[in-house]
Amino acid sequence: MKTLYVLRHGQAAPESASTSDHARELTPRGVAEVQVTAKYVSERARLPTLVVSSSAARARQTAELCLVTLPKPTPLLVREDLYLAEPNTYLDALAAGADPHTAVMVVGHNPGLEALVHLLTERSEHLATASLVEIELPRADWQDIFGHSADAGGLGRFVGAFRAR
Repeated sequence: MKTLYVLRHGQAAPESASTSDHARELTPRGVAEVQVTAKYVSERARLPTLVVSSSAARARQTAELCLVTLPKPTPLLVREDLYLAEPNTYLDALAAGADPHTAVMVVGHNPGLEALVHLLTERSEHLATASLVEIELPRADWQDIFGHSADAGGLGRFVGAFRAR
């Protein structure tokens, strides 16, 4: 059995002429939102032992804020291809790098994360900033679950959702 935590980044500063979308950082409100969600994650029965994040500044900051709340050092894998990624890109990233971990958190962006949740659970779930969804997956390894992205539909069980605000 695997656990997948799907976390949307916290509220970010608006895009400006001097800052690209990729470089946008969390606002003070975004930091506060993520801290609330991170505390919730740190109290879960099954803690993530790997965090996989988009390379965008706001996603990396979100992942790093979560990592400091976990009781044990947890590796962070930052991937360029998860920036504004589609569901299959998340699935491929997990298949390629999540074993042997039993609980993994992915941090990224909408609409890709909402589509990922829908693909795995066949449930529509709105992910506001710093929102988290927990999904159980009934397989022994990530490659077995996601090695063939087309076979992932409805594979997961929606455990619950958490919203920081």
